[in-house]
Amino acid sequence: MRKIRILLNKRGEGYIDVVVSVLVSMMLLVLSINVFSFLTIKQDLDYFAKEMIFVATSSGSTIGDVDIRYNELVEEIGITPSVDWNTTYHDSSLKTVQLGETIKLTIGYNAYLQGFGTAKIPITLLAKHSGLSQRYWK
Repeated sequence: MRKIRILLNKRGEGYIDVVVSVLVSMMLLVLSINVFSFLTIKQDLDYFAKEMIFVATSSGSTIGDVDIRYNELVEEIGITPSVDWNTTYHDSSLKTVQLGETIKLTIGYNAYLQGFGTAKIPITLLAKHSGLSQRYWK
């Protein structure tokens, strides 16, 4: 009789609900912080790509001034993205691009979804920009 009364007792049931509610709300908080950090990284990558394209189109090359600006941006923003140039080179050894040719740039950065224990879920963020070379090479 006493065992039945203990099994039917509902005291302490609210504690389990509170623990589950707190756990779910903390997981949502961690997820929202991750999404916000991904949005800021994406914004930084867009800025990075625009600056790199500006320097490449004005100098008509994908090395030299572009490398200097890349290092400045890495120091300024604090991330080191991968850079992939896609263009038709006037002189491939000097990486020069003729006036009016399109210079395309893809920048990638690998980030991880954090806060869910030891599991790290990789996420790749990309930024793509293009522009026309503004330099004439003889």
